[in-house]
Amino acid sequence: MKRFAARIFGLSLFAFLVLAVAVRPATAQQDQPTIVHHRLIPAGDTCATCHKVIYDQWKASPHGANGIQCTVCHGETTAEDFAGMPALSTCATCHSDQVAQLKSDPFMKGKTCVSCHQAHIFAEHQKAPTAGE
Repeated sequence: MKRFAARIFGLSLFAFLVLAVAVRPATAQQDQPTIVHHRLIPAGDTCATCHKVIYDQWKASPHGANGIQCTVCHGETTAEDFAGMPALSTCATCHSDQVAQLKSDPFMKGKTCVSCHQAHIFAEHQKAPTAGE
């Protein structure tokens, strides 16, 4: 009987964990940025000092190639509202047409830029051929 109860408990716990992971809200972009406290960057250090992999990804992206610095999306590290994860409205600052299209497309309901574009690794969209091409 104890073995049966332990098995039921184990299965119940497993089911709960599966549902907790499957039903949790997306951790991608939200309407509001995720505000975090960022320590002051010591003199001579840059974002790349601590975030080397992310920095290298950004540097190889169109944003990096065009000199769009980390602070454009995240804000100054000394600010009270430093965005660990910028809001969708941050993307709209430069990409208003794309964000408007994203918000108006029923297929894209509930999605954000980072649903398809991994943060810091951005690739330009390839336009789909029109009918007959």
